Amino acid sequence: MFLENPLCKLLGIRYPIIQAGMAGQTTPELVAAVSNAGGLGILGATRMTPENILDAVRKIKMITTKPYGVNLWLGPQDGKKDQDISSVQQFLDQKFRKTLGLPLKSVSSLPERETKDLLPPSKLSGQLQIILEEKVPIASFAMGDPVKYVDQIHSTGAKIISMVTNVEDAISVAKNGSDIVMAQGSEAGGHRSIFDNNGALDEGYENIPLIGTMALVPQIVDALKKGIQARSIPVVAAGGIADGRGLLAALALGASGIAIGTRFLVCRESGALQGYRERLLSSSETNTVVTKAFTGVPARVLNNTFVKEYAKSELKPLRWPLQRFVANDIYENAQTKDDANYYPLYSGQGLRMLKRNQSAEEVVNEIMIQAKERLSILEKQMEK
Repeated sequence: MFLENPLCKLLGIRYPIIQAGMAGQTTPELVAAVSNAGGLGILGATRMTPENILDAVRKIKMITTKPYGVNLWLGPQDGKKDQDISSVQQFLDQKFRKTLGLPLKSVSSLPERETKDLLPPSKLSGQLQIILEEKVPIASFAMGDPVKYVDQIHSTGAKIISMVTNVEDAISVAKNGSDIVMAQGSEAGGHRSIFDNNGALDEGYENIPLIGTMALVPQIVDALKKGIQARSIPVVAAGGIADGRGLLAALALGASGIAIGTRFLVCRESGALQGYRERLLSSSETNTVVTKAFTGVPARVLNNTFVKEYAKSELKPLRWPLQRFVANDIYENAQTKDDANYYPLYSGQGLRMLKRNQSAEEVVNEIMIQAKERLSILEKQMEK
């Protein structure tokens, strides 16, 4: 059958459907539900402590015996020293903290201090250690090439998925040992998996590469066939895909499977807050924008008050991870109050295809039924 492809065989899954690793929104229940349904569930662990990852992984193991994955970021961890922290804090005070009744921070801001002194230490080493010790079957990475960790991860028998946004990075991760390349088109929700090559993350809004899924996937497929002769590298299409038609389209482009994020966000097992879900369900493809306002890294989100006010200010966001750190009190307060106006509403563009109150299993099954029905229709049309 057409779905018996390299991705399914490599990962040991039934269907070529991967649930995207959405940091802060995935739960052990969502991950296990997708895996139990025949796809691959992934825990979005970027912002989790090693201890929290350990707890989540052990819970996943209790409710599924199927393959699953853990997703981490490899983005820069130290930031630059010459950033105007004081101006950003003053803006956040005037536009958001006063409105939300939060303590003001600009008066205590010390821009002359080293950036590294303002940031908590990176959790990446400890996070990776849990993946290794718990023998997590699939390690998924964004925002960089995991070449430094390939041998360690492979030594446990695990497979590696690397997310990229262009052909050059796809070739790099494949040559350096990643087992699967995830091609992230511009329609995808969440952070753009831009590698920090030659100061790429310092580029302005107008210079952010936005290559659509339809254009990106076949170019990566072709490049890997030409450049990686020793082994076959499955490509996963990500961005704007939410139903069986998207799965068939991705396979026709040469991909071996698809990654879906936004549709799983509104599933019953998702960790997304109710206000977030309602915004997703009531929005359309025209309501998303790409912005650095929340974290300093380009991300596709639903437009809300925070994004609009930041855009009007023309203030340059701080470089990752400092922007997220200095504004985190605002996001946490909004999440506590379930106020979708002031926290990141990561979203892809396939919003009209979302459905209310479905389980992850229902989503996976529906996509497969749609794909098979559509394929049958296409085959009949081709015969005429």
